[in-house]
Amino acid sequence: MTVPANQAPNMVPGLTLGRWLRIQSGVSLLLAGVLLVFDPVAAYSSMFGSLAAFIPALFSAVVMARRFGPDSSAFLRAAVMAEAGKFLLTALICVAVFIWVKPLAAGWFFTGMAMVIFSGWLGLLNRA
Repeated sequence: MTVPANQAPNMVPGLTLGRWLRIQSGVSLLLAGVLLVFDPVAAYSSMFGSLAAFIPALFSAVVMARRFGPDSSAFLRAAVMAEAGKFLLTALICVAVFIWVKPLAAGWFFTGMAMVIFSGWLGLLNRA
């Protein structure tokens, strides 16, 4: 399928990727900022949860964006490897936080994680 030159910039993954990352980081900072007023433990717990979702997603996006192009088999291999790496990195960050961060508000940790994940989805849906 050939894409007309006037539509090509709308299909560049970096444009959507940058917007997606800005939305996710903004939501995580907003949540932590609001929680900081009420409870510092909740604020840093939500920030660690946000990072546990954001860092692996960023890793996955960077790996897949480098393979975006006409070779669909290379992109599919990169996507599978990126998702496997994302899963492993998320698990490692969660384990590290739960072992070394004391005190930790687990509910706010998972709330921060969920907010970043869902805000990324909503940001992508808003673009479509």
